[in-house]
Amino acid sequence: MLDLSPQQDHLAIGTRAWRVVFEEPSNGAGAERITIKEPQDVCATLTEVDAEMVLASKEPGSRGTLEIIWAPPGAANPPDLERVVEAWVREGADALRHTPLLAEIRTVRVFWHDTRALIYCDADHLHDALDAVARFTLVERETALMEQTMRSMWATIRADETLTHAVTRRDQKRQPHVNDMTVFATRMRVMSLRAANALEQLDATLNASSKRLYSELVTAAGLYDRLEYLEAPIQLASDHYELANTRLIEAKNAATDRRHALLGPVIN
Repeated sequence: MLDLSPQQDHLAIGTRAWRVVFEEPSNGAGAERITIKEPQDVCATLTEVDAEMVLASKEPGSRGTLEIIWAPPGAANPPDLERVVEAWVREGADALRHTPLLAEIRTVRVFWHDTRALIYCDADHLHDALDAVARFTLVERETALMEQTMRSMWATIRADETLTHAVTRRDQKRQPHVNDMTVFATRMRVMSLRAANALEQLDATLNASSKRLYSELVTAAGLYDRLEYLEAPIQLASDHYELANTRLIEAKNAATDRRHALLGPVIN
């Protein structure tokens, strides 16, 4: 569990900050880790950092990290803290999303924006809030990656249209490319299925309040609709390259049959 003892050296009494890195599961000690099973089997490792330094940073963290600021309720927080921290969250925007997501349940409120998040809650709910934010960040990034990848794939699929009909001898040279694209389509299907599993939160170890906050974040991000929208293009890519493989194999076998008809079978 997190050390929630009062901290006096930040911009407001109790205000804390962490940098989160998603990495392979580890048995190492010395850091807070949140185990995540879907859409990837990883650990979210939380390292405490100075809140003032984080807020002073003009550049958002790298795409693989997440910076979180926790501001507990109470008179100890200066009146403009909310304005300052929410402005910091907005500065973490990327080109695809200009407005931070907002999710709240009872006394927990979260602003989330790609590489930055702000959590308002008391200490008793902090661990569950961090858990929900970490799990949501991973599945949101996975969904955004699939969206970006599939958008970039349309030109390639269009260029390979002729492989689904009559292929030529020259087209046989494209077999390695078709093999790669078949693997790619399968990878997209696996990613999509695991992301859908993540939305269902089937892990029996998850806390109820973490699950509720996670669901609110998922709803705010529209992840159910976004994953549903991805189903058709991913299926198209899968069918497209399965058919291209079939046509290439058929053409290769037909060429072999013609050669055998002309020259007779070749005995190795």
